[in-house]
Amino acid sequence: MEILVFVLLVAIAVLGVIAKRTRIPYPIVFLAGGVVLALVPGMPPVQLAPELVFLVFLPPLIFGDGFVTDWRDFKRYIRPIGYLAIGLVIATSVTVAFVAHWLIGVPLAVGFVLGAILSPTDTVATDAIAEETHLPRRIEVILGGESLVNDATGLVLYKFAVGAVLAGTFSLGVAVAQFAYVAVVGIAIGIVGAMLLLRCGEYLFARGLIDDTLTTVITLASPYVLYVLADRCGASGVLAAAAGGIFVSRKGGGFYTADARIIGRGVWNTMFLLFNGALFIILGLQLRSILGELQIFPAPTLALYAGVIALTVIVSRIVWVTIIARTRSIVDRTMEAREGPRPPLAWTFVLGWAGMRGIVSLAAALAIPRDVIPGVPFPARDLIQFITFVTILVTLVGQGLTLPLLIRWLRVREDDPSDHALELARLRITEAGLKRLEQLEPSFVSTAHWEIAGKLRARYEEQVLHYRAHVDGVGLEGDGLRHEIARTLIGNVLTAERNKLVELRLGGDITDVTYRRLQYDIDLEESLLA
Repeated sequence: MEILVFVLLVAIAVLGVIAKRTRIPYPIVFLAGGVVLALVPGMPPVQLAPELVFLVFLPPLIFGDGFVTDWRDFKRYIRPIGYLAIGLVIATSVTVAFVAHWLIGVPLAVGFVLGAILSPTDTVATDAIAEETHLPRRIEVILGGESLVNDATGLVLYKFAVGAVLAGTFSLGVAVAQFAYVAVVGIAIGIVGAMLLLRCGEYLFARGLIDDTLTTVITLASPYVLYVLADRCGASGVLAAAAGGIFVSRKGGGFYTADARIIGRGVWNTMFLLFNGALFIILGLQLRSILGELQIFPAPTLALYAGVIALTVIVSRIVWVTIIARTRSIVDRTMEAREGPRPPLAWTFVLGWAGMRGIVSLAAALAIPRDVIPGVPFPARDLIQFITFVTILVTLVGQGLTLPLLIRWLRVREDDPSDHALELARLRITEAGLKRLEQLEPSFVSTAHWEIAGKLRARYEEQVLHYRAHVDGVGLEGDGLRHEIARTLIGNVLTAERNKLVELRLGGDITDVTYRRLQYDIDLEESLLA
């Protein structure tokens, strides 16, 4: 275990640098690195414990995705998200089930197990690849919303499919009722639980019982609390974590001071990188153990089975997305008023191509029981795991690497209105600060008040003129040059300050505590340059 932890940490650092250097989405680099490590002679096989994914890794990742989800956009595109997160998951499960039954000869119930495993897209991979490929905002929101919800749909279908194989029976009515319970109760636990955690944090903070660091610890514990509560109630822990993340984000993030927000952001970003890196590297390391259990199948047969199923998953998504996109504008008369103009066909194809599978699918495959009853093995269990791994590899690497090329070839782009909204918000915020400063003038009782207020007024008035120029789109010819000059000058000044600070520390003029406090102040100033 110690060697594995060491290898993972070193690999995350090295592969992270490679991803930055090559500008390849990091899930692809981490997965490829894991596959290479799995093929190294002497590397012991690594068995991924499914409960480790579902209980340790998944809650904070889902919670974090919910936290950064734009709720307004999510509501705006809730219908296409639902068609993908629920409709497409069901359609993919059914299609894969019948193809596997026809091609491999497995019972239909076993085919549904494979279909449910491969039906949801991967949240982490989708977000990372979307960030690197600069997708239009509309596609990015739909993909993010889909991957946030479809894990729950896929896992519920997986549960029923495995249960049907073990019990030999299946009831559609019971499945629909159970799905409704799992979804509604999971979302309710996420919202109510997050609200109670926030109230508890506010109570403790108001009484000085927690500080900035403890506040971050509470936010880290929140997704686990919500996930476990929902899971114990038989509901969806995934939806509970997602709903909790959205609720906490809408209510201020659960951080009560600026320092807590800075600390929390750094901690969460570091944890995301470590968790994502570890997951995808471990995913690649599964290759050796999975191949070791499939020696009874000829290599061409394995390639045929895995290739056809992977192609079925890809084609099913493209066909579904195309049909839904073309028919919605005819059936749904309110679509354009709610979501905007009907997207071009090229956008639809990109949305269909961006269906990467990931760690949740593999964890579900590995969690399949070994036996139906004692002494009777689960049909095609090893083969399902191999097909799942190959499908993840094909979709994540194949589609992930070609998606940027496809976007450029199809010229998929849009004018992003978020930049104008950002400048407008900056203008409104600065005007509010200036107005408040004017309201405070009657309370000034000394020349010091007027002197400091005058300096603040000059700074705020300059900012108002600057942001208004950005909003109006005028007077910006030399703006980029002025920004660069300011960054250069301030950067040089801060470097001189930092060098002097180090000199004072080495000379024994200040303690380490004072050094770190002043270093933090300089770091905050430098962060503003970005």
